[in-house]
Amino acid sequence: MSEYQRVLREEDPRIAALFDVAGEQEHSGHVIVEDPFPALGKLLAEAPVHKGAIGELLGYNADAGFHFHIPGKPTYTTFSFEATSRVLIENETFSSRVYEEIDSNAQFAHTILQKVGAEHRRLRAPMQPLFSPKMAATWWNDLVIAETVEVLVSKIEGKGSANLFLELCARMPVHVVSVAFGIEPDEIVDFRIALNEGINEDAGIRMAGQAASQAILERVIEARRREPRDDIISKLVEAEVETEDGGTRHYSTTEIVNHVRLILAAGGGTTWRQLGITIFALLNNPEQFEALKADRSLLSNAILESVRWHATDLMFPRRAEVDVNLCGVDIPAGSLIHMCLGAANRDPARWDNPDAYDITRPLQRSLGFAGGPHSCLGQHISRQEMFVAMNAILDRLPNLRWDASKPAAKMVGTVFARGPDALHVLFD
Repeated sequence: MSEYQRVLREEDPRIAALFDVAGEQEHSGHVIVEDPFPALGKLLAEAPVHKGAIGELLGYNADAGFHFHIPGKPTYTTFSFEATSRVLIENETFSSRVYEEIDSNAQFAHTILQKVGAEHRRLRAPMQPLFSPKMAATWWNDLVIAETVEVLVSKIEGKGSANLFLELCARMPVHVVSVAFGIEPDEIVDFRIALNEGINEDAGIRMAGQAASQAILERVIEARRREPRDDIISKLVEAEVETEDGGTRHYSTTEIVNHVRLILAAGGGTTWRQLGITIFALLNNPEQFEALKADRSLLSNAILESVRWHATDLMFPRRAEVDVNLCGVDIPAGSLIHMCLGAANRDPARWDNPDAYDITRPLQRSLGFAGGPHSCLGQHISRQEMFVAMNAILDRLPNLRWDASKPAAKMVGTVFARGPDALHVLFD
């Protein structure tokens, strides 16, 4: 048994606390929001763009703890697909430089997160091939995805019952991305804890978390400079970035540290919750689940439909760099924009019966993986992870159903990070 398999098979008491959607958000000082979709649908029906922060438009005190809220800053929220898609695509008008104004994102500074235009393209270009569909289905799958799913499902399949959200959905993505980047197996949970602490509202906790994650990554980076391996950090160390004058340079240590933090924070969190949302949707729509069992070619549709129906992150921020009119609303330069992907992905102008989860729905672009220059870098890795995990569930956990002896699963979280509270299931 490899060291990685040993770590995967061990029961780590920190996992349950670490992968708790509501607990994670409350720990970071964010307001828990009950089912937001009825209110989002009402706001969308009233107008494609509203003046106001998404928290206050939903009836909360937005200053109390909402993602990407900047007190006192003029704020507008997009709800329609047209408005939200335009903000994502026109990134130089609606700039991602807004992240520079958000203190909790300091550990992701000097990354593609805040960049726009040519600077963004130059910084992202060397990374893009590492996350392509081909790399996802070959290098990522063969290196770590298939093995991780195999080990975790083999632990589950003989038990007859499980909390799939904790035992599979949570552990699979965080281990996959960490190992692929070169984090040692026995440091994966420590590193994840440090990442979470690095965005805490308490400045002392935040700085300590950032220092801990930086120390781990700098050690790996220096080791790979001496002796490269077949992992993503080695590839980033060796990568060449085009400069403004047409030359090339290497990523700095700070750029590698912060990009790895960014990608691992996203990759270990979004796929965990989105895979859980997919299972939740299928179990709550048994006719859809039966259709998938009868026709496995629907699996990609089932995954993408879950991303449309309930993307784990329902909103992201941008900043208007110039005075602009968006769907009839005049927005002054400097205003904060809250893009509500959750409402946009249920826009009845684009989808029939948009509140329904329907894996036979004709596919068209949603905004679950964002869009435009900042479309999700790791989306193909995430889709491959979910594809392999769902195939394993269908193959090896027959007659999967809710465990009626446990509380019914429900969606929890904020307007940014949402997912099931648990997935207690039975199988034969």
